[in-house]
Amino acid sequence: MRKTSSTLPEEYKYYKAEEETFESSHDVFRSSFPRGFAWEVISVHSGPPVISYKFRHWGYFEGPFKGHKPTGKMIDFYGMGILKVDELLRAEGVEIYYDPTDLISKLLKGELISQEENTAADAPPANTGNCPFEKQV
Repeated sequence: MRKTSSTLPEEYKYYKAEEETFESSHDVFRSSFPRGFAWEVISVHSGPPVISYKFRHWGYFEGPFKGHKPTGKMIDFYGMGILKVDELLRAEGVEIYYDPTDLISKLLKGELISQEENTAADAPPANTGNCPFEKQV
């Protein structure tokens, strides 16, 4: 994996992928998008066995993100993917390409949260195990 460096001062590095685990990253985004963060294929550019496609990720920013209040607005970003499949169309590999600043910059538009609010906001959300789009009875 190629390492990249950033010339940003530390106080402006809001999301550090190299310091996040899958679980911590999932908790951050699950709390920022409590109704879910949908993913859809916009267009497919080539067929099997190497499938290239354009995708869109979107959701409503309704929870805090790294010390910033939610805006309640719908946030989305676009990217490209390459999926390699075998003769039975089983996935053998996937590559995803997108500009993370497109997402992160939108999450930083909320007002800064006070230290007291931030402590409460940093607690991971409860996992109900339910689909956010399924009607609960």
